[in-house]
Amino acid sequence: MDIKIEGDPGTGNTFQEFHIGTVQNYNPNATTVINNYGVRGEEAAPVKKKKGADSIHDMLEQDMINTTPIRKEILNYVSCLRPHVAKDKRDRFMELWDRILDLPDVEEELYDPGKQQNTNFNRNLVANIIHYLDRFGFYDSLYNAAALTYALEADKEHPVRRALGQYPSAEVTDAVKELVEEFMVS
Repeated sequence: MDIKIEGDPGTGNTFQEFHIGTVQNYNPNATTVINNYGVRGEEAAPVKKKKGADSIHDMLEQDMINTTPIRKEILNYVSCLRPHVAKDKRDRFMELWDRILDLPDVEEELYDPGKQQNTNFNRNLVANIIHYLDRFGFYDSLYNAAALTYALEADKEHPVRRALGQYPSAEVTDAVKELVEEFMVS
């Protein structure tokens, strides 16, 4: 195919020719791309949402998402904060987070990273909960978002720093508050 340009193409514009072997479906307005990779000549079927699964929580119940590796990733992520946790709460900090991850209100938003890059979970929600835990005296010194950002991401200017200064939604706040009050008594 020969590219024929009629009229003034403007400055700084480039025109290139690409040869593609097969295009099965072309949609220039697509917002989601699903890649199906074959193994030894077999095509992998795309994961489809089951009928009636209206939320992440429903999908979790229907075994659509294996959350075990993501859960371990989250626990590993928050374990970076142990040096900043108050000494009297340090031993039970990871146990608290394990129970926080079981809360339905948290679980509903947790496994959807949205547009966050380089993560399999909602890092901003985790950061919001970290900030909320400061209300209960979980950190040994004055709350410092920059220090916590550095502990989590090894970069004081990482975008998670902004989330470390905001509280989670009211539903998550209420669920975490109830859990922490119960947790501190036991």
